[in-house]
Amino acid sequence: MIPAHAGPVVRTVTTGVLVAVAVAASMLALTSVVVADAWVRAGLLGVALVSATTITVRVVVERRARARRTTSARDHGSVLPTLAGAVVAAWYVLARYGGPTSDLSFVVTPQHVERAFARLGEAGEIARSEVAPVAGTLPIALLAVGGTLLVLLLADVLAGGLRRPAAVGVPLLALWGPPLVLTGEIPWGVFVVTVTALLLLLTLDGPVGARARRRAERPPAPVRRAERSRALVTTVAAFGVAVAAGLLGSASGALPGAAGGWYRAFTTTGDTIRLAEDLDILSSLTDRSDAVVLRYTGPEDGAGPLRSYTATAFDGRRWQRGEDRDGQPFEADDVLWPEDPPATGEPLELTLTVGELRDDKLPLTIDPRTVDAAASWGYDPSRDEVVGGLTDTGDTYAMSVGTRDLSPEALREAPPAQVDPVLTEVPDTAHAEDIAQTAGEVVGDAATPYDQAVALQRWLRDPGRFTYSTTLPRGGTGDPVWDFLQHRTGYCIQYATTMVVMARSLGIPTRMAVGYLPGDRSEDGEWQITGQDSHAWPEVYFAGTGWVRFEPTPAQQTGSAPEYTVPRGDGAAAPAPTADERPERRPESAAPGATTAPSQSVPAGQSVPRDEGVPAWVWLVTGTLVAGLGGAVVLLVVRRRRDVPDLDPERAWQEVIGALHAGGVQLAPPTTLRRAPEAIAAQVADRTGSPIDDDLLAGLGVLAEATEQARYARDPELPTVDELTALTSTVTRELSEKLGRS
Repeated sequence: MIPAHAGPVVRTVTTGVLVAVAVAASMLALTSVVVADAWVRAGLLGVALVSATTITVRVVVERRARARRTTSARDHGSVLPTLAGAVVAAWYVLARYGGPTSDLSFVVTPQHVERAFARLGEAGEIARSEVAPVAGTLPIALLAVGGTLLVLLLADVLAGGLRRPAAVGVPLLALWGPPLVLTGEIPWGVFVVTVTALLLLLTLDGPVGARARRRAERPPAPVRRAERSRALVTTVAAFGVAVAAGLLGSASGALPGAAGGWYRAFTTTGDTIRLAEDLDILSSLTDRSDAVVLRYTGPEDGAGPLRSYTATAFDGRRWQRGEDRDGQPFEADDVLWPEDPPATGEPLELTLTVGELRDDKLPLTIDPRTVDAAASWGYDPSRDEVVGGLTDTGDTYAMSVGTRDLSPEALREAPPAQVDPVLTEVPDTAHAEDIAQTAGEVVGDAATPYDQAVALQRWLRDPGRFTYSTTLPRGGTGDPVWDFLQHRTGYCIQYATTMVVMARSLGIPTRMAVGYLPGDRSEDGEWQITGQDSHAWPEVYFAGTGWVRFEPTPAQQTGSAPEYTVPRGDGAAAPAPTADERPERRPESAAPGATTAPSQSVPAGQSVPRDEGVPAWVWLVTGTLVAGLGGAVVLLVVRRRRDVPDLDPERAWQEVIGALHAGGVQLAPPTTLRRAPEAIAAQVADRTGSPIDDDLLAGLGVLAEATEQARYARDPELPTVDELTALTSTVTRELSEKLGRS
């Protein structure tokens, strides 16, 4: 990254800067699990403060050690920069996050320590009870920023103190771990910047500060050009390797079986198909199989969606089903329905054949039905599911389906439902009240649960408001449902979940259903359902009728909404509000694309302090320190131009290479230091026609061995400065004389 003739100050500063860049970039990976807020600026500022401290102290300590021409002093003093950085880091974290409010205080007291430990405990509770991404409140910001500075100190010890740059990546895993575990990915930019910085750290070969050089004897121009070219090529190569690795990782995500991260909504990429039960509202939809799941014969207009299972418990991010249950035995003529079946019309006869479906639940119609299937299957009335067996290719079963009266009039006149309270339970998230307020605005003065559900469905299906996409934008509030109501982009899981939560906030009993859309009818009259037809939708409970499907997912994916939810004439349902009739419930932003910081759910009358940003005076102090560091480096460089440091082996060997280059001799790039004397002797003999003296060959061997020791030995045994100076002068003079006579 830097030329080999660069001084120890440049190497020390470069090492510190690369460590700071790697840690700062890795900290940004946490923004996938903690909503980006003022804590990010505070973290970057802390990294700058601590890095400036460690770099400054290390430059001073190592310079004094070199002035005394000792090794032990430098080795023992290398811990001082990290200790100084730890003091600054502790002060910054306590002053920033240990005060009674979010204001930064200059003086730290024992009370700051107590508050900081208390907030760490709060951060642990938040991490255990909330789903990512969580809001950047003071406890979480303390955990993120404090952890980042701890990682910085560990990396500084490894790279600057112990001179083990290859180990710097180990503490960085502490910052990469949470996003990898919770989201399964690292932002591409974070990966490229971090890996580039780590690779460049490896190019700073040899102990920092082991190559003091004499400014009065600059290396020859060709040598300087070669070193600069090598430094440029090294930097570009490191960046290229990082970019290539990042692109390879991104490309692998597009391969079958590799996409989708750690969570999948529908696991349909294999040869067989099974609907996943861990529905994650934050996950993008993975590729779904084109394999045929079911075939069935029946009426020309199909049997409607086929439901595999239902879910009632939603924790704010995922739907939970709990433990599997055993079904009750049933006969082929038993009407399977959770309660007394309502009056139905002429039954529809269906015969179904299993394709690539491998599931322990039989897909059923959403109306009352009889099921003629193998004896291994049982009926679970609480979930309205047929369970207990395992489908296999070629299995057949038959259903006789009764159609219910689902007219708008019948659903409007349904009496109040007496149901389990869990069916109207809304997760206690930071924006639960905002979601309820939005639902109230959408339904307006709709008087019945039916009219309210129709209004919600129509509002969510409006293509002018919402966009269907299998790839989710990143949320910024910590509440996935509220995020969806802001970016308004998603697929069936988001639409169905949002309608369930909004309906429940109005007191309407609602649940999630998962299964398949009707599929396509072939020319021979057989219906075929594939993995592409997997779907989720909300169901609303009406007393006397049972569970009724609604369809908030846009028409481009699901086709027309159920006919009973689009009434006409005098019995029309309450219309969904237009954009002009009600204000948008989007948060105000200072600029397009800006996100609003989420609020934190707290008991009434109690407030949670938030990270309000860094005061201006802190930026001023930091700027002054950074400017002072820059000035100190410039001053040291100017002084080094006036001073003539002692010659070291690296510089001595460069002078030998320069003398050879001036005489027309160049070593091949693969030549090692250990073989260099013989290679030089052979080339000089070829060029001059006579071998070199034994004393000159021995001198070349001493210089090569000293250079090898300086580069690679932990405790090198080197000639004294006077010996090295005299030997270098003799070797370069004799080489120049011999090559000059050729």
